[in-house]
Amino acid sequence: MPSDNDVKDKPAEKKTATAHKLESKQQEISVTEFFEKNKQILGFDSRSKSLLMGIKEAVDNSLDNCEEANILPEITVRIERLNDEDYRVSIEDNGTGITHKAMPNVFGRLLYGSRFHALRQSRGQQGIGISATIMYGNITTGKPAHAMSKIEGEDEVAWQMDIFIDTKTNRPVITNDKAFTWEGKEHGTRIEYTTKGRYITGKQSIFEYLKETAIVNPHAQITFYDPDNTKTVFERATDIMPPRPKEIK
Repeated sequence: MPSDNDVKDKPAEKKTATAHKLESKQQEISVTEFFEKNKQILGFDSRSKSLLMGIKEAVDNSLDNCEEANILPEITVRIERLNDEDYRVSIEDNGTGITHKAMPNVFGRLLYGSRFHALRQSRGQQGIGISATIMYGNITTGKPAHAMSKIEGEDEVAWQMDIFIDTKTNRPVITNDKAFTWEGKEHGTRIEYTTKGRYITGKQSIFEYLKETAIVNPHAQITFYDPDNTKTVFERATDIMPPRPKEIK
């Protein structure tokens, strides 16, 4: 006959075994995996919103970069309809460009950027936006993003590459990395990606967003090509740059 001590020990042994079993199932996930499974946190919770959010993130980056370098922004947004739900989107600017070394991490890693620790006003700060857009395009279409960049005074050499994001490691996977001559381009960046989306017109559309962006940024010129290849130019209203925000030390 078991003693009182034996009876009391059995539940404790069972709980310990269960705790060890649960512990063995616990594992760390990368920030990229988290956002992959929770796309709504990044704003990719519907096809129409996903198309808008990707363009917004890229345009914000372009405006921030140009303003930091005191360059009057010239931004071109183009949307091509590939089929009923797939779109090819490109955003090009005349900013400083990105160094060849930095391109993979800027476009291919979440939470990577230059503004997170800077205590000053800017549109993009967390280092999530453009890389999350690329990740969403990678996941929904299986196609890489294509980035191009040219820096002023680099002997006319520009760089281009295809970019996937490894969601397990939050690291870029780069292919077709090569130098080329970007005719007619002094400096700037172009990002192109394919994504699932739905193009809408009217309120909360990409056209309305770009029009409103041009209104509140009168120093910028924004050119837009919609999926029907209709061109709209939101002309620059002033050559005066806004005051640069000061960093709080």
